[in-house]
Amino acid sequence: MPVFVNFALGAKEAYFFNSPTHWAWHNLPPDVEALFTKQPALRDVLELALGEDGAYFVSYRDFDGRVLCRHYNLPNPLTTYLYASSTTGHPTRDLPTLSITLGPFASYYAHDAVSASWSNLPPALETALLARLYSQDGARTQWKDGGREAPSFVSLGEGGRYFMRTVKGGGSWDLKVGGKGEGEGEGGEQGLVGTNRFLDECRDFGGVAGLYLFPASPPSYVLLLTTGKAFSNLPEHTWADYNKMAPALPPLVQTQAPIPAVPQTQVQQVLQQLQQGQQQPAAVGQVPQQPPVQQLQQQLQQPLQQQQAPHPSYTHTQTHIPLVGTASIPAIGGGVSFSPVASPAPQYQVVDPAVQQRQLQQQQPQFQQQPPMHPQPHPHFQSPSPSSPSPLPPPYQARAFN
Repeated sequence: MPVFVNFALGAKEAYFFNSPTHWAWHNLPPDVEALFTKQPALRDVLELALGEDGAYFVSYRDFDGRVLCRHYNLPNPLTTYLYASSTTGHPTRDLPTLSITLGPFASYYAHDAVSASWSNLPPALETALLARLYSQDGARTQWKDGGREAPSFVSLGEGGRYFMRTVKGGGSWDLKVGGKGEGEGEGGEQGLVGTNRFLDECRDFGGVAGLYLFPASPPSYVLLLTTGKAFSNLPEHTWADYNKMAPALPPLVQTQAPIPAVPQTQVQQVLQQLQQGQQQPAAVGQVPQQPPVQQLQQQLQQPLQQQQAPHPSYTHTQTHIPLVGTASIPAIGGGVSFSPVASPAPQYQVVDPAVQQRQLQQQQPQFQQQPPMHPQPHPHFQSPSPSSPSPLPPPYQARAFN
């Protein structure tokens, strides 16, 4: 079962950081901290989400291999989703692949390999979800394009901020920074302006594993690329633990399953897990979807090569410098949404870190802070020339790339 990379911040300086090789925590709810000190010790933490008013959800693999969970004060619709049709008092969802994000005002998004549930989301995010949804019942959620439009990563922030990435590399986001120019905003807000600009320059999210937002700490964020490189603005009390973890974050692979990108070393585990599960049938009127198991097998048989990922043109020291750069594209906000340009599925391939490092060293220094990087021309979006700034779209106007 995969151990997803995870970053969670809560109230009263609580935090939890997780990767396949490291975890770190501080001031978590007592019932959660007890898991880390109990004997026999647990093996892995699979998911941990922190919410308002002491709410939390944690799933973990215990010393004997059982996958268990604990939670407190979750929104009622989320609890209903977790225990739907349960006759034993245990959750009926696939805990090894279950991901949950808790937002403000009892908002949430939860999903596992076969189903999804959400409530009280920002309107632009819900619109983006419904536009991709094919059908849904209590047991299964089906998404358009043979499942490739399924969200694989969702994060909720304060004040209606959100980020969503789909299996095929599309997505939607709103960081509420529309109209702010270079250098505007204070503290972490500058980082969000730069992050928003970076997302706007991406042709798709094929190289973005996720953008972690934190309602309890609005200026904070972690932008994680599939190469394992992270860009962040985090509270000072987290720096010591984050600085230990950031250099060891692994390369990630976005599989064709509607779950977050998994560490490269755990793709085989995901393959075995999907082999044990029930295959999802194709929706009526759709071309039958290739089983996720076969898709993963093809990925593992492909030659090792560097996974294509957007690379910010902003300097970064691997920790806590806001992602602020000099690109001339103005930041925009308000439910920006797009799908990848190319119709074929993105090729998410396993990364060989040694090969990747050699290739990065051979590249021209086009990702230095000067001159700024510009996206490639797009049939629906003309890249600006370095000498002329691009026009600012109307604030909070959604855009779509088909």
